[in-house]
This record gives sequence, C-alpha cells and structure tokens, in this order.
Amino acid sequence: MTRPALAALAVLLIGCNQPQGTGPNKHVPSDMPSKTAPEPAPAPAPEPEGPPVRKDGTIYAETQQMGTRVSINVHVGERKPAEAGAAIEAAFAEIERIEQIMSEWRPSSELSQLNDGAGGPLRPLSAELFEVLQRSKEIAQATGGAFDPTFYGVGQLWKYDPGSRPPTREAILEKLPLVDWRSIELDATTRSGRLAKPGMKMGLGAIAKGYAVDRASTVLRERGFPDHIVEGGGDTFVSGTKGGKTWMVGIQRPDGPGSVAAIPARDRAVVTSGDYQRFIEFEGVRYSHILDPRTGFPVPEERSLQSITILAPNATEADAYATAVAVLGADAGLEFIQSHPGLDAALITHSGELRVTPELAKILVYPQDKQPAPSQPAPSPPAP
Repeated sequence: MTRPALAALAVLLIGCNQPQGTGPNKHVPSDMPSKTAPEPAPAPAPEPEGPPVRKDGTIYAETQQMGTRVSINVHVGERKPAEAGAAIEAAFAEIERIEQIMSEWRPSSELSQLNDGAGGPLRPLSAELFEVLQRSKEIAQATGGAFDPTFYGVGQLWKYDPGSRPPTREAILEKLPLVDWRSIELDATTRSGRLAKPGMKMGLGAIAKGYAVDRASTVLRERGFPDHIVEGGGDTFVSGTKGGKTWMVGIQRPDGPGSVAAIPARDRAVVTSGDYQRFIEFEGVRYSHILDPRTGFPVPEERSLQSITILAPNATEADAYATAVAVLGADAGLEFIQSHPGLDAALITHSGELRVTPELAKILVYPQDKQPAPSQPAPSPPAP
C-alpha cells in the first residue's frame, strides 16, 4: 500500500495488533520428581478491539489512492470490529495493487510498459489488465469512440496545473492519428496484447478507477462483509444494506456544497463526474479536462455538462459510460443510456437543468420530497 494509506490505517486499526501474552515453559527432567505444583497456563491475550464502530453500526476509513480520495464504509453486523478493520485494510491493498498495474503515471506499471512497447510484438498481460482492455474495446465500439482509452496519445499534451496553457492545434493534429481504439490488439488464447502503432499511449483513468472500486468491493464480500460502500473520486459501488436500511448516495451539487438529490442504491454502481472539478482558462476560454477522443480537444462548452451521474451493474462500466456521455452531450448521451438496459443517468446541464432517465426518476429522492427548480439551490439531504 502507499504510505498515506498505511498511515491512515495505522490510526484506523490501532489495537488490532497487540502483542500476545507469553509465559515461561519450564520442563522437569524425567528422572527427577517435581517438588512444586505446575505453573498455571498464562491467561489468554485480550482480543484486539479493532477500529471504532459508529452509531449506525458502520466502520469508516479513507485514504489517498489513484490520485484521489478513497473511502470505505462497512456495516459490521455480527462480526468483530477487528475483522472489519482487517477487511478494509485488504480492500485498500487491492486498490493499490490495481493501481500498480494500470496507472499511466507510474513508469514501472504494467500499462506503462505496454505503452512503451507500442508498435512492437504481442506481450503477455495480467488477467486484470487484459480484462480491462477487453471491456474498454467493447465500450469504445458501443459508444462510437466517445470513450477511447487511446486518447492519451493526445491527452498527454494537455496540462491542467495552475498557469497551464492549451497545446497548439498543430501539436494536437500531429498526435490525433494515434488515437484509435481499434489498434488495441488482444489475443484471448495467449492472454497477450499490444498497441499496433508506434507512439500510441493508453490512459485508463476513465475505467481503471471503477475497476479498482469493484475489486475492493469483491475483497470485502470475500472477507464476510457484504454490506458496504466503496467510493473513489466519485466512483461508488454500493453493496447490500446498512443494517437492513437502503444506502443513499447523493448527487453532488456542481455549484457548491450539498446534494441535488439522493439515490437509493443496493448492489449497484453510482458514478458521478463533471467538468467543474478540473479545467484551465486561457485567453478567456475555459478548457475542461474531458477530451473528445475524436477531435483531441475538450468537449465544447455548448455540448458539455456540469455533472454526469451514471448507474450501472458495476463501477467499471459506469466509470467508462460516464466519460462517454460527457463527450456525447445531454441529448445523445441520454438516448444512448436509455437504449442500454441496466443503465440510468442523471445529468446537470450548464444551464442548471436536471435531466433524468425515466426509471431513475421513479426512485430519486429530492429534498423535502420536491424536485427543486433548476435555478434554485437545493438543500443537502440528510447524511446517509
């Protein structure tokens, strides 16, 4: 795990690794009678207390991973707090493992090595990376390239640090031919893959985070904690219930603190992203961090959305579809979501209009049971 994660868990799991009591182990020679009564066995060490349990029966922990805040909330139930703490620690460790495989920012990652070998022969891939690349190709095809992990060939030109300026049009057009999801070649027989064109690069930030959230949820269930929420930078998977009560996931207001509405969720992913979180302004023009892979430029203002919330069976797909809808825009994005069973969406346009798919509209919980007008600020619903 990363040092911040370990530091957070050091506080979370205090008391979980108390030293075990030991006692003397004396032996009396067999040819000599014992003149003293045998010493009593040492008292068993007290069981570790584990992290504190909140009033609602949950244990909460958070840390920094994958360049964002990651949190886990577990309903303990009849299990011991120490066991829940160990399960949370294992889930964070799983996220760290996935990051080491799929981060384009780590030169030693498996993805970086695959990028470095672009144009070369097929190379063996881990099961996790092969799965994510396979699903990436499927979603890229389904969305007409609105989601495309090879965008990074152009995406690496864009910087969003304070004072950054956009790349030149010439630089973008030079790299644009390298953006082509069809050039991700995979061989399921040998579980190998390659990037066909020299200079191609993939960035999995729009799908790997969701995959890591799914994997962390799987670890928690394998450890005997089926009731939990895992959230990483807006990518959330909700599993089970909170002591029989439905978990509630808020849709964050893009213009300030609080939530526009809340979504009752169980065994479903809820992923929210938007262009309000990361952007630069240069010579009076606002450039979002969400790029259209088909042009190499940020999604234009007239088509961009303040906030995109996607519901899907898993966070991997929800993460990728959120990016695709951001590129497609409100009309085409909603049409796409409604044509795919199992998906739902809540979109907030730049004018403040909240647009929701019909099935989600049936369950969405608004403050005071009343949908706020687009121009009115919505108070935050009660915390789940």
